[in-house]
Amino acid sequence: MSAVMSFRSPAYRELILGLIGRDVKTRYKQSVLGYAWAVLYPLATALIFSIVGQIILRQKTGGLPYPVFAYFGLLYWNLFSSGLTAATESLVGHLNLITKVYFPREVFPIAAVLSKLVDFGFGLVGLLPLLLFFRVAPGPWILLNIPIALLVVLLATGWGMLLACANLYFRDVRHLVGIVLSLWGFLVPNIYPLHQVPRQWQSLYLLNPVAALTEAGRRLAFPQTGWLRAIDPEQGNLQSLWPYLGNALAFALISLVVGFVVFKHNEPHFAEYI
Repeated sequence: MSAVMSFRSPAYRELILGLIGRDVKTRYKQSVLGYAWAVLYPLATALIFSIVGQIILRQKTGGLPYPVFAYFGLLYWNLFSSGLTAATESLVGHLNLITKVYFPREVFPIAAVLSKLVDFGFGLVGLLPLLLFFRVAPGPWILLNIPIALLVVLLATGWGMLLACANLYFRDVRHLVGIVLSLWGFLVPNIYPLHQVPRQWQSLYLLNPVAALTEAGRRLAFPQTGWLRAIDPEQGNLQSLWPYLGNALAFALISLVVGFVVFKHNEPHFAEYI
């Protein structure tokens, strides 16, 4: 109920927007390049991936230039990983506010994840020069990336609420999250295309909701990669991604509900660990 009130109440909406604005301004404060880092970071990572994936490993990306392939996928991965990291540390980072006045504490992980949508938006703007340089035209279904990005946000928020509680009790959690995310990043099709995953492992691989959402977003934006189907190079047939999108939707909603319930159950005890 309080989660609904957090968005219905103008005061709580203003608080969330204020936290988002402060987070974004703090992140780029006293930075020479400022908001350009939201584009330069995924661009630099995509360049590294291109050197490793295209030049060294000689990966084929189904008609999509490798830098575009990597950059677009990294936008989703950065949205999830940075959002989850920020949500994990959101309670510890606002201890002074938690002890002063009461308001729904879930605004902290929610605002932490939503603030990463700003970077995601700047990153999409940075995609335009790549599309012009490589002469790649996105498909008409690219706008369906909006609900896919929202699913990524829901997923990061649900897990973020759980981990924010855990990190308040055990400050080692944030370090464990960093390690897990470093490994998890290799289970998302960014440095390699999906069809490089062995056929017998693809179904299990796509149960990873971040992998399924990233691949679906890329294929909706660039239908030359196979639209919503995963190419099986051995059989030559096409495996639909729709069931895995449904799985990702269910996983995101369940994570959000479970994360919120656990968060509210533990909220009365937050002050004991400050």
